[in-house]
Amino acid sequence: MKLKKSLGQHFLSSPSILEFEATLANPKGKDVLEIGPGDGRLTQFLLKKSPKSLTAVEMDPVWASHLEERFAGTPNFKVIEGDFLELESSDAQLIVGNIPYYISSPILFKIAKMKAKTAILIVQLEFAKRMAAEPKSSNYGRLSVTSQLLFEVKLIKKIKKGSFNPPPRVDSALILLRRKDFEMEPKLEEFIRAIFSHKNQNIKNALSHAGIGVPEELPKKRARELSKEEILEIYNSIKVSLPG
Repeated sequence: MKLKKSLGQHFLSSPSILEFEATLANPKGKDVLEIGPGDGRLTQFLLKKSPKSLTAVEMDPVWASHLEERFAGTPNFKVIEGDFLELESSDAQLIVGNIPYYISSPILFKIAKMKAKTAILIVQLEFAKRMAAEPKSSNYGRLSVTSQLLFEVKLIKKIKKGSFNPPPRVDSALILLRRKDFEMEPKLEEFIRAIFSHKNQNIKNALSHAGIGVPEELPKKRARELSKEEILEIYNSIKVSLPG
């Protein structure tokens, strides 16, 4: 079957990496949700690890039908044909997926609002580096702060582009996310966006550019120099004066 570039379909073709991913996920006895399973090559490795249930969410009707046929008679398996981003609810304890790069951020924030405490994902390497980046590093930015407020982020393994069929243009990475008990307020999200829109300016100037009036006593540091804890502390000290 022909893969659709419009849906970001690049299937992992290395059995050793698929086995590694399934082992890392450790789905035994858990309700598992797989994002974008495609032809089921990761699915088969997950099912061998004895999950309590495995729900595969696949938006391509051709692959959804293929999955239903391939795993017909598997009692703990079901397919949902549809967009993961539009999934209303899920009782899954674990989320696994080799996700389309072009919608990685929306998927990340969708996962943050679900019940699952753990996610094992394959994403673009640069995206993974930005998620896990430390303050003052070149990759540190808005994605780093928001990701690390919502999750414990671990970059587990780099995956060469040749491990996929067809090969994408860039390398990938396997990441482990453990969700924190933290709710991202819309005002905080806007605050983080504002200070990183001009990350080479100090945060007072960056907020001024965003049309946000702030106290004179704000630290004269740039956003990229601040840890997530410092950013949260500053936000909490001025949030009553922020719009919204």
